[in-house]
Amino acid sequence: MLYPPTNFRFSSPVDGSDSDQEVDNKMASQRRRQVSRSPGACVHCKSLKVKCEFKPGESICRRCQAGGHNCLARTRKKRKPAPTHEDLQARAHHQDLQIQQLLLQFDKLRADSKIQESITRVQSIRPPDIKKSLMLRKWSSKARTPEESIQISFSPGVENLSPPDIVKYCELYAEEIMYLFQIFFDRINPFFSILDPELHTPQNLIWTCPFLFTVICAVASRYYEEKPTMYLMAMEFARDAAGWALIDGSKSVDVCQAYLLMAVYPIPKKKWAEDRSWLLMGVAIRMAIELELNQPPPDTCSEREKLNRTRTWLNCYCVDGSHAIQFGKMPMLRLDDYLARHSREWYRLSMTLPYDVHLCAYVHIIIIVAEFRATMTNEAESQDFDVVSLALRTEARLSHELSGWVEIYAQEFSNNPLQICLYRGNTTQMITAYLRLVVLTVGFQHAVKSELSRNSQILQRSIKAAREVIQIMAERLFPTGNLRFAMGANFLYVSFAAAFLINLLRPTLLRLLDEKTQYEIVQDVQNLIGILGTGGVAIDARHTPALYCRFLSSLLAKHHPVSPQTTSESPISDSSIASFPSDGQFSTSSLTSWPDIMYDVHKHQHDSSPTHEAFFQDGEVDMDLSLSHFVRTVNQGYPTPPDPTPYVDIYSSAQRWDFQGSYAAMSFADLWRT
Repeated sequence: MLYPPTNFRFSSPVDGSDSDQEVDNKMASQRRRQVSRSPGACVHCKSLKVKCEFKPGESICRRCQAGGHNCLARTRKKRKPAPTHEDLQARAHHQDLQIQQLLLQFDKLRADSKIQESITRVQSIRPPDIKKSLMLRKWSSKARTPEESIQISFSPGVENLSPPDIVKYCELYAEEIMYLFQIFFDRINPFFSILDPELHTPQNLIWTCPFLFTVICAVASRYYEEKPTMYLMAMEFARDAAGWALIDGSKSVDVCQAYLLMAVYPIPKKKWAEDRSWLLMGVAIRMAIELELNQPPPDTCSEREKLNRTRTWLNCYCVDGSHAIQFGKMPMLRLDDYLARHSREWYRLSMTLPYDVHLCAYVHIIIIVAEFRATMTNEAESQDFDVVSLALRTEARLSHELSGWVEIYAQEFSNNPLQICLYRGNTTQMITAYLRLVVLTVGFQHAVKSELSRNSQILQRSIKAAREVIQIMAERLFPTGNLRFAMGANFLYVSFAAAFLINLLRPTLLRLLDEKTQYEIVQDVQNLIGILGTGGVAIDARHTPALYCRFLSSLLAKHHPVSPQTTSESPISDSSIASFPSDGQFSTSSLTSWPDIMYDVHKHQHDSSPTHEAFFQDGEVDMDLSLSHFVRTVNQGYPTPPDPTPYVDIYSSAQRWDFQGSYAAMSFADLWRT
């Protein structure tokens, strides 16, 4: 097929130059707009929600030209950079600090409210003495507030230091604090010589160890007559300080000493089950081992600090041994302790205290009793084991050990004739007689099941030891006027001796005593009851001697119904003694049953059978004359405090004791604040 020819026309540059140039300009203008403006409407048109309309060749939209607005293209908002991992951690840490600060403020408000309630309650019970308050104002005349007084006296030139809470809430000025420390070192430390007055000064302890500072002030306030309402409140601060020190994981010799002081001088409780002395003692001993106080002091310590470390450890050893004997538990510390075994000459070192010789004597007496208890445990299942002979031999060892220390006491007294040292020497003799009785009652318990005559050696020695305990307290300790400052354990010793003698008056054992011995026993016990009930010994109805006075009166009334004699001192009123223990600390129906085997009260409500296997002889229940049973009976049916720790070798344990981790995991408030 043939197509017609097509005529092609080529435009010349001269003919189409104007039209081509116009097209190129439009395209360039569009490209410039595309480059200079971002897609979409400008800022003004976007606010009106309309599109931009441009005139050909213009970069400004018609609406902006008409209104005289700046035709600005919208730009994309710049995004913030994502926070890094370090930024998030810093922000979380800052928030944690804010939360902790708020919690501390809340705890402080709650603590302040509780303290104010305690102050109001204490003042309602015993209103302050106006005359004594005027004397206190003389002390406070140098400063407007207790904090200012502390700042002037104990930290001159140093600011922003916060004293312990006991200073603020008990309103203790610097002069009062010095007076409380004087009371402590005059009336308390001689009986439990654990602190050195050259090291433990208020100027030092108030900043270096507020816990020990609080404990010293609280314990001494018991005998601060100018502020009779301070003691209970001060001991609350001491308990709180003990809890915080335990949670914070603070470990030092001062903290260990503070725990021991609180264990030996606890606040009186209405119920024995509320007492936490065993917990404090366990913490102190554990901490002492962690601080390696059971090892010879390092050479880097000063001479006085070396003595301070050794003195603290020996006191730990004695407190642990005494607790184990009282409750029939295994001691936490080993019998072959190096420092205890090699402490016989320790008191001769320079810069020791006058009372250190009595501490050394007590250590070696405790060792003899510990060896006796270890032998009893190891030979308990042996058929040929003679308990009575072992008890007699141990009692003879204790007497021989004491005679050697009595000679040493006489030499030391001639070199340093302090009357308080003479008192401490008599106290050691009383404690030794008490321990002799503890050992002899074990043999007496076995001998009484067989034929026992009046001339039996175990009987005669037991009576002699028990009467010696009472006579030392009545004839040597009481006339000095220092019994009101003695440790509560001393009254336990004499009460156990008196209770043993009283129970010899029961019908089944009365045949073992002649009339003269019966009369002497009654006279000794009546004299002791009168001493314990006097105002010169018992501070108030809550004091330990007043409580044991009521206990012995009830026990004597059961076996010898005569009224006890009283001394010339003004006694604590019977109503005041009886009113306090009404909650159940001393109940006549239960306490007068010692040494009979007790029934489980809770089980007896559902089952008539006794908890222990009782043997009835001559119409009476079998007796348990041991000290541990005496303590459990005094606890009046409450469970005996458990061991602070299982009996393990805490010396060779590879795992270190973590105070902060282990105790923070337990509910300390439930254990301590009950």
